[in-house]
Amino acid sequence: MAKNKLTRRSFLQLSGGVVGMTALAACAAPVQAPAEGADTGSDSSEPVSTAPGELWVLHKQDYHPAYNDYVRARIVDFAAENNLELEVAFTSGFSGTGADVQKVAAAVQAGDPPDVWIDNVAPFRLDQLGLIQDVSDIQQEVIDMYGEPAPMPKSANFRDGRYVGVILHTRSDGGWARQDLFEGAGIDINALTTFEELRDACLAVSDPANQIYGWGMTINRSGDAGYLINRVVHGWGATYTDETGEAVTIDSPEMVDAVQWLVDTYTDPQWEPMMPPGILSWTDTSNNENYLGGNVAYTMNAGTVYASAVVEGLDVADTTTYDFPKGGPAVEEFMGMGGMYQHIISDAPNPEMARELILSFFPEERMQEMFATGVSYTLPAYEPQWDWEIITQYAINEPMRGAALHPTAWNGAAWPGPYTAQIGAMEAGNIHTDMIANVINGQMTAAESVADAHTKTVQIFQEFGVEGA
Repeated sequence: MAKNKLTRRSFLQLSGGVVGMTALAACAAPVQAPAEGADTGSDSSEPVSTAPGELWVLHKQDYHPAYNDYVRARIVDFAAENNLELEVAFTSGFSGTGADVQKVAAAVQAGDPPDVWIDNVAPFRLDQLGLIQDVSDIQQEVIDMYGEPAPMPKSANFRDGRYVGVILHTRSDGGWARQDLFEGAGIDINALTTFEELRDACLAVSDPANQIYGWGMTINRSGDAGYLINRVVHGWGATYTDETGEAVTIDSPEMVDAVQWLVDTYTDPQWEPMMPPGILSWTDTSNNENYLGGNVAYTMNAGTVYASAVVEGLDVADTTTYDFPKGGPAVEEFMGMGGMYQHIISDAPNPEMARELILSFFPEERMQEMFATGVSYTLPAYEPQWDWEIITQYAINEPMRGAALHPTAWNGAAWPGPYTAQIGAMEAGNIHTDMIANVINGQMTAAESVADAHTKTVQIFQEFGVEGA
């Protein structure tokens, strides 16, 4: 009789890119088959339950194939070493959707959850939705090896006195600049501190006739656009929420000023020469592609853009410098790098093997391999690792050390409060990006759009049982 629930294979098909037992047969030895004639309790169209000999793992598909391959290989090797029947699939990673959280929630509710999820989805959101387990004991083992984690990954995962995710590594992000172009124009890009200065610099190095555009950031619906908008908002002294994370603070003069500045940047003819064609319709991969293609002088992105340049042997790798992200007239310097996190899913059928898989990433030799694979993208989440030669041999990593260990632990839209399910839902609903789009499209003034975003966000907060107003 077929089970009336979301099966593992159904989830994998919904997630895209199924990697099932056929693909993994050469890598992971299957468990012993049941005796002939035994009642398996399932029809032949579904996998036979053989726990604890099974493991189901999800991991992020990032914009870095070599890094994805490294993580996948570690999972497959672990399954083979432990004679586990393995199912493994990518989650959407850089596609900028929240669908994977919904799918994991559906699997948990159906009583057939994955065991492990490796991703940078906000742990506070997953915890508040009841999707992940307390992993404090595992994180403590890692702390015993390498010391306390960096401020932002810790703040993301340490909740109510317990860890809800094990921190694998810092995931670099920030500004990436063509140093040759800026130096050629007599500009020290790293000496600039505000978006105002950055905008002037990007215009100065633009050469549309030769397809060189200074400004490589969009405000279209995407994760990278949200990163830019959040930094401008906070740099202008505006916030989405207060220190408690329970009150909405969007409707303010500072927010109106920040929105208007962004709108002017993308619509005023003065800045048109620095804008690549089609920038208002870019997705999360577009800035990577344009920067790696040599058409953009400056972008803000995860370190995958630089790591890809190194792995692919592109000339742009030799001219790229990391740039500590800019601020605004109210707050010039604030930073914190997030990370990649390992979660054990609620009611995971094989928690012991989930625990062992997570710990298998942390021996020093394997950490070194991971850092070598994701050059300047996979960075240490534990301070002593910053002194390893695999990190220090790349000069571009030193300024990122300061960003990763920055005490502000800036956490995006949630700042200055904790990351919560309600702020995650605001971002997933694209309230912040649409707040800019409404003005650019001529539907609202900046003040009207800010008020509209405030009202919608209060409604979202109240749906999560938080007063909001």
